[in-house]
Amino acid sequence: MRLSRLLILSAFGGLASFSLLQIAASHLPSSFIADTVDSLGMLYGAMIFGAGLFAILAAFMNDLWNSPGSRILRTRWIVFLPALIGLVGVLHGYLSMASYYAALPEDIAVPHNTAWATVTVGSLFTIAATAIMFTGRHANQDSSSLTKALLSEKAEQ
Repeated sequence: MRLSRLLILSAFGGLASFSLLQIAASHLPSSFIADTVDSLGMLYGAMIFGAGLFAILAAFMNDLWNSPGSRILRTRWIVFLPALIGLVGVLHGYLSMASYYAALPEDIAVPHNTAWATVTVGSLFTIAATAIMFTGRHANQDSSSLTKALLSEKAEQ
């Protein structure tokens, strides 16, 4: 599957999955899910879930299905896209909070939790995609060494 089709599929999938998470959060108003959904907001929630799904699917497509090495190197940056969007969300959160930051009490943690939720969720998607990519790399390397060992045993016989 081409990356453009994968991006479109991931955008719709990310929007749908974040919408389902919002529905779950509305049924559980005092839960961790509700706090996370409220902290992300619709913009960053949809962007991070879409980019996270794109990163995970790209990791599956490029590494586990034996793609050539040049294609893997061209698309490796996709894995870090959710964390990058999360960092932009942190910067946006603190810049939007700067105008009334002096009016907030010093010991309040809610604005900081809200600002850092984006990078936390984005990093979790990046970690998952990176784990998939490394798993695919090791599986491909192990299978090739196993194949070489079997071929050398047959040659000896």
